[in-house]
Amino acid sequence: MTNPGPTPTPNHTMSPSPPPTSTPSTTGITLLPDTTGRFGLTQIFDWDGIPSHTPLTTAQIDSLAPHEDSVWGAFEPAAWNSAHPGMIVSRYMLPVEDDNSVSGHDLTYWQNTDPDWILYACDASTGNPTSPPLLAWSGTGFPDVPLNFSNNQVIQYQLQTLMIPYLKPNGYNALAVDNTDLLNYLEGGNPRFGQPIVKGDYGCGYYDASGTFHKIFSGPLDSGSDSGFVNAMMNWVTTAAGMLHAAGLKLIINHPLYNPPTNPNEAALLAVTDAMVYEEGFTDYGRYQSDVPGIVTTALQWGEYAQSHHVAFLITDYLCYNGVQPFNGNAPCPSDPNQLPAPQVDWSLATYALVNEGGADVYISPQLGQAMSYRPEYSTTYGAPCGAYTQIAPNVYERKFQGALVIVNASGAPYAFTFPSGHPYTNYTDIEHRPLSSTLMMSGADGYVLLTNNGCS
Repeated sequence: MTNPGPTPTPNHTMSPSPPPTSTPSTTGITLLPDTTGRFGLTQIFDWDGIPSHTPLTTAQIDSLAPHEDSVWGAFEPAAWNSAHPGMIVSRYMLPVEDDNSVSGHDLTYWQNTDPDWILYACDASTGNPTSPPLLAWSGTGFPDVPLNFSNNQVIQYQLQTLMIPYLKPNGYNALAVDNTDLLNYLEGGNPRFGQPIVKGDYGCGYYDASGTFHKIFSGPLDSGSDSGFVNAMMNWVTTAAGMLHAAGLKLIINHPLYNPPTNPNEAALLAVTDAMVYEEGFTDYGRYQSDVPGIVTTALQWGEYAQSHHVAFLITDYLCYNGVQPFNGNAPCPSDPNQLPAPQVDWSLATYALVNEGGADVYISPQLGQAMSYRPEYSTTYGAPCGAYTQIAPNVYERKFQGALVIVNASGAPYAFTFPSGHPYTNYTDIEHRPLSSTLMMSGADGYVLLTNNGCS
């Protein structure tokens, strides 16, 4: 996949922890507490699953959690619940696999128990099963056996047998489901089981007890026209949502976007979902300056649709790509959030304020998940919006709040912003302390959160 989903939670044994002291807040328009007039924050992982990396410590979680509404893919739920009772604490899983870290099942187990549940690959050139048989692969780093997730018995096993009994006793109130793509992203050849990845091969079917192959997905890899895969994913999410909700749990999907929200499948998917992670965010892994109008338009469209349908919109603004900062001459990526350049933080905060209708969170990270992300200015409140955002020039947006004026130049060209009549620039302070003048000269792909005392007047 072009933009991989968050790295799965690591394959370690977890000690049970007390359940959350309260259920997720229902005071807002979504499962989040009302985020109107503030920067609602989410955290992506407390460990990124790479054995050589160090997880967030309990002390770090203690410092982060009071500022966060939610955490996606928590490995230490007890620490989050202790530091912030009632926040959204979710457990990670993939719909296309068994979860070895919970089930303990390996490939031999499935070959001996339910071999017709194992998902295999098809050859890119012929569309037939590979010879020798290769397993499908989701692109993750765990020894999780790929399963035929189109089989309702598999879904029953994944949710009712495996995950739901695991969640509450271990302190979770939500399930974080990664890569709910409406295209076939499954590769052929699974390196977690010693197999080579074969370019173009794709996950496609299973062998029954007699050894006959049944093809259920038509492929090819990354095909949005694979209706079997799309229908299977739609059925999985819908069925899982029903089971989770019946158990008093929430569903959060990481959902790459290939269609507008008005697409019937997208609308049906969001209708059963409590929250969606939008991983491209407003930054596209730090590459936002190369296609800024499209990135902002898509994020605004989806953010407005999700929140208006009571689905929380969790924005991940990663500011690095492959360990470097694309906007900063590919300089090495910092690990300390306080080392993020002011223009990039301003961009994330300004675009968040544009899209936030009371049900959005944002994760601003110098890298990917498992990173410390909080900066003190994120606790700044800026008051209720005076109205919706407006376009004051092509791809240039303005939104007024009681305590702030937000300007986003989502064009690729410089823009000269003139302050409102009767409101000189001296009435404003940039949240990132960037200098102001009577005419604000904005570069392409630039944003400002300008704090003031009378933003609506």
